Amino acid sequence: MRPSGLSVQSRRGYSVPSGSTDPAAKAKQEIEEAVFSQDVVNELPVDVHTQFFRVDGTSAKLSVLTHVSIGGMRFRKQEGRSLNKLTMITVLFDTNGQYVTSQEKTVEMRLRAATLARYSQSGITMKTVFDVKPGTYLVREVVRDAEGAQLSGLSRTVEIPY
Repeated sequence: MRPSGLSVQSRRGYSVPSGSTDPAAKAKQEIEEAVFSQDVVNELPVDVHTQFFRVDGTSAKLSVLTHVSIGGMRFRKQEGRSLNKLTMITVLFDTNGQYVTSQEKTVEMRLRAATLARYSQSGITMKTVFDVKPGTYLVREVVRDAEGAQLSGLSRTVEIPY
């Protein structure tokens, strides 16, 4: 039996938002979304450079240098130190946009005042090395800090000739 005067409406594409209140789970989800996005996000000042050299006719080493300026980042003070954690994920995609490989690095910062002042001027540079075959790759770099929950994501194309 159907009650009179009632109707049902629906829409396509509805999804329930993930209601996770766990900061680590939320951070992981934000990073994953940024990795597979093509958008440039600039909440943190990040710059990426690539270098490669041929090992032999069928393989090469690809170095990805990621520079993060920490001058504007928020830090938590504890026992006379400035604390923060950077999560850096470097991902390689092929010319068809297919995932090839990735590496994740975590930088735990427990900086004294003098060290914070020095790194605020110079920034931090991390190097990630991949063994690859010659070809064209899209390098996607995503960096997120824990204290300010700031995230940056950018992409670079690198061609390693045959």
